[in-house]
Amino acid sequence: MNPETEKTLAFFGRMTANLTHEVKNVLAIIQESAGLMEDITAICPLAEEKYQERFNRSMATIKQQLNRGIDLTTQFNRFAHTPDRSSAELDLADTVGQFCLLTERFARLKHISLTAGETAGAQEQIRLTTNPVQLFMALFFSLESCLNTLPANTAIRVTPQKTETKRPAAEFACTGEQAPQPGEFFRQLKAAEAWSELNDITAQLGGQIALDKDDLRFWLVF
Repeated sequence: MNPETEKTLAFFGRMTANLTHEVKNVLAIIQESAGLMEDITAICPLAEEKYQERFNRSMATIKQQLNRGIDLTTQFNRFAHTPDRSSAELDLADTVGQFCLLTERFARLKHISLTAGETAGAQEQIRLTTNPVQLFMALFFSLESCLNTLPANTAIRVTPQKTETKRPAAEFACTGEQAPQPGEFFRQLKAAEAWSELNDITAQLGGQIALDKDDLRFWLVF
């Protein structure tokens, strides 16, 4: 097995393990909420009327987690099909949203917020033709580099954009009072193992990494 295949399989393994943990969390919350409702109804015949507010909260939690579970499994099913084609035309905003949904747990475990940003004033889709698996890997190595550099209680926003030359790009912007200064941030970022992986995969995609030396952000330009 060649090194590139090993890296791809390792990437899919981490993503799969991440999703199974998320789905287990969803099911555990549903189980807990359902158990609470059963306990309440067992208290007395009038429990349903007396504890209606608690029932409503539990039902809202169950519905929320069911919807979350459906979203996670739907997006992961799409992700599982990314190796089907070595090249495909993608909507970058849709891909970034899918990526953030599937990887939010990695950030949450480090008490870091991860969100997908919206391009201000965008009237058209940002589309690119690329290798879907390698694009996801580039986004993932970018995220991992940031997570290995940022302290807790900070935030990462990933925003699809177009450069001045109309090239598709994904901006990674980091914020937070505890975040390091730009010089230290980029020093640590470049020392991360994932950053080396990012450089390799970006080169394979024919892209480049652009840094904002005055702020905690960089762009993957494709």
